[in-house]
Amino acid sequence: MSLRCLFACLLALSLPAQERPLILNAARLLNVRTGKLEAPGRLWIRGGRIQAGPPPAGAETLDLGNRTLLPGLIDCHTHLLFPAGLGELGYLKRSHGTLLLDGVVNARKVLEAGFTTVRDVGASAAFADVALRDAIARGDIPGPRLLVAGPALSITGGHGDLNGFPPHLHLGDEHIVDSPDQGRHAVRQWQKRGVDLIKLHATGGVLSNHDDPGAPSFSPPEFQAIVEEARRRGLDVCAHAHGDAGILEATLAGVRSIEHGSLLSPATAKEMKARGTFLVPTLYALESILLPGNPYKFPEGSLVKARAILPLRKAGFKVALETGVPIAYGTDIGVFEHGQVSADFRYLVSYGMTPLQALQSATLVAADLLRMGSEIGSLEPGRWADVIAVDGDPLTDISVLERVGFVMKAGKTIQIHP
Repeated sequence: MSLRCLFACLLALSLPAQERPLILNAARLLNVRTGKLEAPGRLWIRGGRIQAGPPPAGAETLDLGNRTLLPGLIDCHTHLLFPAGLGELGYLKRSHGTLLLDGVVNARKVLEAGFTTVRDVGASAAFADVALRDAIARGDIPGPRLLVAGPALSITGGHGDLNGFPPHLHLGDEHIVDSPDQGRHAVRQWQKRGVDLIKLHATGGVLSNHDDPGAPSFSPPEFQAIVEEARRRGLDVCAHAHGDAGILEATLAGVRSIEHGSLLSPATAKEMKARGTFLVPTLYALESILLPGNPYKFPEGSLVKARAILPLRKAGFKVALETGVPIAYGTDIGVFEHGQVSADFRYLVSYGMTPLQALQSATLVAADLLRMGSEIGSLEPGRWADVIAVDGDPLTDISVLERVGFVMKAGKTIQIHP
């Protein structure tokens, strides 16, 4: 990059957003809606948004060279306040303040990897995810645009309940729901605390003690009460669910998305498609649990569960893909290192998606899941200027998304790698 171009970029950044028309030039631009590469690639930006028509005379120009322009990426399943590799007890040794600081560091890692919007689905640190979201929105700290769920709702002894510890240890139970009325009350409390959505644990999990990932958690009346109350308050619900029965019950109750969906059956996939229920598959998370040497220090019980689920999860993903269930990108980072947030692209393709489908899952489909399709997810006029640039063509080599060279969020340049 020339010194002249770098100076132009810095000058543009020094001006208020409404005063800084900026032209981005690159070798190519990928239209994620059509899959067509446009050459050369060109965008012009003012007020933090992509503009239509010719740019004004005198606009500053930033030349990104032999790179491909893409929309900023979207991760629909993160845990920014959950540090990877702490082991079974490490999380309990961290204060809520420390976890919030972990979130500050991880938010920056995710943004610098090209993810300009994320949905954070389960922070146990006393709604510290709300504080993190607001600090980023104010511009106090760098990070992606955040939607947050607060602590995930669980039944007694379920995936979100810290089971397996001595009963005299009180580890918090505000998020435990064991009746329809308790579910309604929890939704109201969560809205009061400022969340953007509700997450519930519809089945057991892989990383929890003494529960079965295949077994459903909530009763149908409890599911229904939570979803209905959330809808009344303008909140979507996402459901952690591995087993098919829990996936079906959550789908019938009207959740917006199923997280993981490991043991999905053809019949339930058809129900999801008919209802417009999204799947957020989090493929690499399960793979990372079984990495050689167990670098993230998972307990043996979790390794046993992961080994049993992995081959079935591959079949479940294939069912979703072939049925036409809308699949949105999500990683479950926090299970593994946050800097690897782009790792799922390789697995989406190896599990059967085309590179374009994988990219659309993290742009157009993810934006639709978040009900933000008119704001993010494409490089179309009127959208926020969330832009990344990569070397090469992601349609022929999806791994280029793991090496993002340029990141812009809402018209503000975050980083440029030579």
